[in-house]
Parts: sequence; C-alpha cells; structure tokens
Amino acid sequence: MADIFFGTTTTLNRFSFLRSNPDFISKTVTDPESPARLVFYKQDGKNGIHPFLIEQDSQLGLLNLQVNSLPGSLKSIFHKWVEDNKSKSLEIRNQITMVFLGLDEDGLDEKFLFNDNSLSKSFKYPTGYKVQSYPKFKYDKFQGTPYFSVDVTHSRELQDYLLSYQDVKVENNMLSLLTMSKNESSLFAYSKMYMDWLMRNKFCPGCGSKVVPVDAGTRLFCHTPANECPVKSSSVSNVCFPRTDPVIIVGAISADGKKILLGNNKRHPVTTAGKRMFSCIAGFMEPGETIEESTLREIWEETGCSAREVRIASSQPWPFPANLMIGCFGVVHFDGISEIINTSLDNELSDCRWFDVEDVKTLINNGEVEDISLPMEGSIAYELIKSLANGKHQ
Repeated sequence: MADIFFGTTTTLNRFSFLRSNPDFISKTVTDPESPARLVFYKQDGKNGIHPFLIEQDSQLGLLNLQVNSLPGSLKSIFHKWVEDNKSKSLEIRNQITMVFLGLDEDGLDEKFLFNDNSLSKSFKYPTGYKVQSYPKFKYDKFQGTPYFSVDVTHSRELQDYLLSYQDVKVENNMLSLLTMSKNESSLFAYSKMYMDWLMRNKFCPGCGSKVVPVDAGTRLFCHTPANECPVKSSSVSNVCFPRTDPVIIVGAISADGKKILLGNNKRHPVTTAGKRMFSCIAGFMEPGETIEESTLREIWEETGCSAREVRIASSQPWPFPANLMIGCFGVVHFDGISEIINTSLDNELSDCRWFDVEDVKTLINNGEVEDISLPMEGSIAYELIKSLANGKHQ
C-alpha cells in the first residue's frame, strides 16, 4: 500500500534542514545554471487555491517550468523573492508566495534517500516549451534538481505568461485532479498543502500583526517583539508551522472474515449511472485520542457497531485541504449485539450494510452488485476494502 495516490514516495528529498539556509535558497534560484523547477497555483477568491495543469490527449499533468527558462522580467520576480526571503521582508507576498519543496535526486549515483521512483518520468510540458539541459545543482555535499511551489495570484504578468500556453489551465475540479499520475499527485499534495496553509494564515493569532513566510515559505514569522506577542513569547508554539489534520478511515470486518461493513455517506449522492458509492467509515481524530480509540469511536458513532480489535494498516495524504488519512482495520465479533447497525447516532450515513466478501470481490473485479460502487482505485479506502476482501488484514 506504499504506492498510493497522493502519497507515492518518489526521488524528491525534502532536505528540510536546508530551508532555513538563505545562501542555499538563493543559489537554487539565482544561479544562472540552476535547473530549479516551479509548480504553480492561483487563488480563486473563495478561500480556495488551485494548480496550473497541462491537458494533452485528454490527460492532465502538473505544470512545471524551469526558473531559468522564464523571460528575464519574470526571473526578476523570483530574484526579488530571494532577497525578501533573506531579509524576512513584509513585502515578500506582494507578487508571489513561494515554498522550497526539496531536491529531486533522480539520476544521481549516490542518493541520501534510497528511492528509484523517478519524480519526473511522467511529466508533460506545454506545447512549444523547450526543457533546457542544466547540470545537477550542487551545494556542499547535497545535489539534485530544486523544486519550488509558487502562488502567482498577485502577479498578473506571471499568470498571463503561464496561460499563454494553449494547453495550460487552472483546474479546480477535484475529480479531474484524481486523473494525474501518482508521482504528480504526490508532488501536488505536498505543494498544495503548503500553498493552502500560506493562503489561510496571514495574521498572527497572538497579536493580530501580519506574518510573513520565512525559511523558504515553510514557517511564519511575526515581526512584533516577543514581549508584546503572547504566541511569540510562549515556550512552545506550533502556530508558525503548517498543520496536518489526522483522519481515521476504517475497514471493518467480521471476526470470521466473511462480511465487510461499508456505508454510503450522505455527501455521496447517486451518480448519473445510478450507482451509490459504499466506502469505509471515516472521521477526524479528536484531542487526546489514540488512533485505536478514535477507530473504535468512529465505527460505533457512524454505524452503531462495536469493534473489539484495531490494526493500523497504512496512510494517505489528502490535500483537501490538509488531512492525513490513517487507514485501520477494525474487527467486529458477531454476538447478536455488536454487529447491529444503527446509523441514527450521528446521522452521517444514508445507508450502511454488512456485505458478503464474495460480493465485494465481484465489485473489485468490475462486476455488478445491485446499484453499488466502490471508491476509486488507488485511494486508501479502496485499498483497505481490497485488503479485507483478500483476507490480508490479519
């Protein structure tokens, strides 16, 4: 389950300890031979932010361009950001908001992270765009291709340039985003979560002053003196870092392995094909809960069933806006009480059933079972259901 949508591990090494090194960040952008690449986003005015994508042959890909292939007037925007990042300037968001994502170690003989799943092997490029050949970027003993994420909402010049390519568009349809390759979806999830966090957090929750992104966009800095800001003066404060909200997603099965519990959420109406999607049970973890406690609670609150055993299976980033899906298996012992379904506790489900494992296998193999459909392949919900059906939950 490691090769999962939004969570595929690639050759991109985050090098998080280099984010706070302004000399390193400066060289990745301003070196005329840097192969640094950019992925782009734009806000929609409704507290949403969306990627620039390429559409070719009915396939969508994440637009990525090289800094040094941009026209000189556009490169100057990024050079200005470098200076603002170094000085923690209050003007750093005036034109672009930018985040250092890491170095792609693809093609290196020696990697610090031993992964051979090439980040860029499935990338598409706009018609008429020529990828330039640059040497691998080197800094001290670290090397690779630098990647940045950029919000161009406040730069009309950059927007016009990007949209001048006929096969480039801004995409806000989540279902369309699910058609990207897994490698691109991983880069999208990572970059989008940062872009969304920076868009939503512009003022200090302690004193109300403006905050600026520092450490190449990965931390927020308040210019107010520490003795005047209760957040800045606290011994431990996490509000200056991006947050990830943990969500439990549970594949529940009977103790004998013959039945799987699935529900149809009220948010998932009947499709145009007349199908209703039945999926796993899911919900946000609450403060002070363990993963196991949250799993048992969510099963009971949504379905009325009482599980006794929990096993953590896998996880999936979910960038809408910034969740981590923690996949678990829950075992329910049929005793005449524990398996009784009751959806009236929190009223989240419009329907909930115990399905025979053979019927679930039929659905996994693209067969028909009444008006039922399963989640998309590659999602953690689908992978959990598939594992249950194949008896791989022990």
